[in-house]
Parts: sequence; C-alpha cells; structure tokens
Amino acid sequence: MKKIITVIILGLGVLYSSNCNAQIEFVNSIDFGYPIMINKNNQDFFYKQFSAGISLGVSYKPTNTQFFPTLKVTFGRLRLPLKQFGENVVDLNYNYLDLIINGNYVITFGEKSNTLYLLGGIGFAKLVEKNTFIAGKNGLAMQSYVDSTANISKYFPAINVGFEYVYGQSVNSPVYLCFGVSCQYIYLLNGINTYQVTVNGPQINDLKLTTNMEGHAITPMLYIALHYLMGKNLVFWHKHSSFYLN
Repeated sequence: MKKIITVIILGLGVLYSSNCNAQIEFVNSIDFGYPIMINKNNQDFFYKQFSAGISLGVSYKPTNTQFFPTLKVTFGRLRLPLKQFGENVVDLNYNYLDLIINGNYVITFGEKSNTLYLLGGIGFAKLVEKNTFIAGKNGLAMQSYVDSTANISKYFPAINVGFEYVYGQSVNSPVYLCFGVSCQYIYLLNGINTYQVTVNGPQINDLKLTTNMEGHAITPMLYIALHYLMGKNLVFWHKHSSFYLN
C-alpha cells in the first residue's frame, strides 16, 4: 500500500508541471453511507445497511487553478446483504479500505464567491470479511456462521463521483470546512467470493446456504471534510503550462 501511494504521488508531480506557487492541501473527513446492493441473490435493495468511515487525502493545488488532483484513502466498516431466505437476509460485515484518485473541478459562484468542487475518480476497494449478521423478522433470535469459502477475492474496482461545497472565501483560508455528497460504485465480480453459511434459530435447524457475494454495490455518502492548506509560497517547477488559469 505504501509503495502504491508513493508511486502515485511521484507520478502526479511529474505530470502536473507548472510555473506557479505550489500548494499542498491535506484533508480528512467523517463519512456516512447507505450501501445498496443490486444482484440476483436478494429481492430488496434496501436492508438498512449503514456504513461509516474516516478519509484522509492529499491534493496538489496550485493557486488560481480550476482543476487539481487528490489522492484519498478511506477506511471503515461496511455491511452488505449476502443471501435472502424467507423474510430474512444473511449480511456480511466488512472492514473496508478504499484508495481513490479524484479529479476536482472548481466552480465559483455567488456574490460571496461560494465554491463547488465537482469530483470524479477511480481506484479500488479492499473488503475484508469479519462476521455475519441476520436482518429481518426475528433476526436477533437467529445465529449464523460461515462454514467455508472459495475463490475469495479482496480487491475490487471502484468509481467515485460527487461534489463538495465551501461557503464564501473560506477556501483560501489555511483551514476550512467542506460539506460533501458522493456516490461510490464497486463491482463485485461474478463467480468469486463463494460462501457456505449455516443458519440456526426458532423453527430453523442447520439451514445451509451457498451463495456468492457479487453484483453492484452503490453507496451514497454524506460527509464533513476539514482541509489544511500548506506550502502556499513554494515554487516546485519552472516550465509554464496553460493547464492552470492566470
């Protein structure tokens, strides 16, 4: 993971050469999401599968620029529906780690120069299965556990889109606050991550379920982000580029 982050940061430095004042901006946020799983194993999309995480990021953000890149790492806890049986569904709890590189397009509007960052990025999500949970009717009275797994993969491609809003001239401050909305898509490849699960409970004795964690995981998220602006007067390169606004 450290090697991947180092290579991406160095690559960005080579790509975005400019004769401008360099600014390095750090960001951390608290994220709250509502994952929606679309697949053939479950009839419903909404199982109250809330997620929560913390994000850390770093941006190369020259002054007076309309576009800048951000490398963002997010980690937290996530729950996804695995297999429906009757009025219940077996869920899997995951620890997740996302690595996304975002492009940020800056839009300024209003009398107070309010700022909107339009975000779009690609990367990957790492999902590490922790334990099971049963949602639905009398779910708390049931128990479930994973008997075995096959062809388990932990890494999946991910896409992120969204926006952040900054009020007034706060964006030029050394520290400023953003409110953001984003949506992340993870493609859980078919034919891998096969689980065999046993369920016990009232009127249920050793119910055997075999299924795959597959499909399309779409997670709308709300978050609050704190930005820290660093190195406003550093000059890194001397070659002029029309990529940046004057």
